[in-house]
Amino acid sequence: MTGWTLVRTHHAVARRFTETLARAGLTPTQFGVLVEVVGGTGVSQAELARRVLVTPQSIGELLTSLERLGYISRRRGPRGTASEVRVTDAGRAALDRATPLIQAMNSPQALGLTPPEDTTLNALLHKVLAAMKDS
Repeated sequence: MTGWTLVRTHHAVARRFTETLARAGLTPTQFGVLVEVVGGTGVSQAELARRVLVTPQSIGELLTSLERLGYISRRRGPRGTASEVRVTDAGRAALDRATPLIQAMNSPQALGLTPPEDTTLNALLHKVLAAMKDS
């Protein structure tokens, strides 16, 4: 049952991802926000919620916590349009701490795979994900 194996794998990988990011002082969702926003010209809160898979209601609280940490800034758009979110220097530093840890965790060796197996698995997972989005 491939679906059940994917569920079990998700939980194991999510646990490892959470533990790894905790060493950099971030949660997976905080990391996701920083990754989605860094290098951009600013993104709306609604779009950001979609990208990091949280509800529009949850994104406000998440952004407030990142703002308190000094990792992001929010600025109201022209004529009261939606806020734009930007990563601060402190947010970039947090990403710089987290990125090598996540890269090591995602290496084929850490996942128990050869490089070709890693490439194949990644392609297959993207295919499954696309099929799930279409249904």
